[in-house]
Amino acid sequence: MTWMSSVLDMIWLTSGAGGSKEEVEMAWNWKKLGAAKKSLIRRGAVVLVVYELVFVAAMFWVDRTKPAGPMLFVIALLTTVPVLAFIATLARYLGEEVDEFHRLLVVRCLLWGTAAVMATVCFHGFLQLFGWKGSWPAAVELGVFLVAMLVAKLTYRVQNRVPADVDAMLGSEGAR
Repeated sequence: MTWMSSVLDMIWLTSGAGGSKEEVEMAWNWKKLGAAKKSLIRRGAVVLVVYELVFVAAMFWVDRTKPAGPMLFVIALLTTVPVLAFIATLARYLGEEVDEFHRLLVVRCLLWGTAAVMATVCFHGFLQLFGWKGSWPAAVELGVFLVAMLVAKLTYRVQNRVPADVDAMLGSEGAR
């Protein structure tokens, strides 16, 4: 047994969202991924690396030069460009995905993540409007987005389970 099969066994056993071991292995097998998903992973990785480089450079620049006024807006705008590029990468993936059902699920998950971020930003804004002087780290919104997308994905996976998945999960001949 290789270390990868051990990891896949652990993911399969702890996923709790159903699906066979073969489905988990297929999801982690580069050779079995569709062209659209491979492109998303490649482009997304490049955009995320560029984002990290731009973010670190911007933080270094701000720390060293202590810019003020319009220059802060320029730095913030330059740091936002890779984020917009990642959104464009997701949009391109949705355009390239040939499986309509999978595309619909991805769009739904993105909408749930976006809705969760909007609710969080609204809550934070109301807290500040009502007199709270604090703030939370910017990564909170990203975390909220990712958690909401994950919960939506797991919910849709359970919701769209076919009878064969239920049989496999129950270990019986049928869910009667």
